[in-house]
Amino acid sequence: MEGPSLVILMEDLAPFVGTKVTKTAGSLPLAAGLMKQTLRSVKSWGKHALLLFDDSTLRIHFLMFGSYRIDEEKPDREPKLQLHFKKGRVNFYTCAIRPLTDAEIKAYDWSIDLMADEWDAAKVTKKVKAQAERPVCDVLMDQEIFAGLGNIIKNEVLFILKLHPDTLIADLSPTMIKRLVQESRDYCWQFYHWKKAGVLKKNWKVFRKRKCPECSGAVIKAPTGKGQRLSHFCPVCQSLGAPKPRAAARTKRQNSAELSP
Repeated sequence: MEGPSLVILMEDLAPFVGTKVTKTAGSLPLAAGLMKQTLRSVKSWGKHALLLFDDSTLRIHFLMFGSYRIDEEKPDREPKLQLHFKKGRVNFYTCAIRPLTDAEIKAYDWSIDLMADEWDAAKVTKKVKAQAERPVCDVLMDQEIFAGLGNIIKNEVLFILKLHPDTLIADLSPTMIKRLVQESRDYCWQFYHWKKAGVLKKNWKVFRKRKCPECSGAVIKAPTGKGQRLSHFCPVCQSLGAPKPRAAARTKRQNSAELSP
């Protein structure tokens, strides 16, 4: 579950804020300790959902296949955590849940959360530039740089910018790095609006597609980067090794130097 989906989850949980837990269930051992506690607030950071109760804060990470349901259950599936409130109930499935310490809560950096009001483009750009020898696909998935960005957004942003997933940050011009940062932020919010409207999948250009929408060539699905996460990309529109402004200028300087007496 990516950052935009977590923001939607916060909106779905809003009716329960300020009310007490009346019943708990699920496989999580600490569930019983939440009985009669009031849900004081809910927040999202990146891919983390934070539930703040009277005397504890829970962090929920939905991993690869986590999900939730409001006022309904998945057939034949036991939730990891089920919370009942006077106004309804919420079920969390296939996720990692644990309490946070005060120090861990204070350590959250909201300036790199793509969905946060505190998001700082200049700070994120600086972080990206410091990753010169890393592939762009790995940098985009780094939650210490782009908190909330997941595999869907990675693939779509790279297609929009016509970048091969294995392109090194060192081969991107300063202008392209700025575009990468801003497009990541913009796409996250577009993702949010599409998902709210129920049209997210209809607007995917390359993720889980067979043909490129621009050249009609076959979309490749393959592991990329050092992390070897699957990427979906067009080898024609996103070719690796295409001349970049910085690389071309560097080659021109080297050739000039070699020809100089």
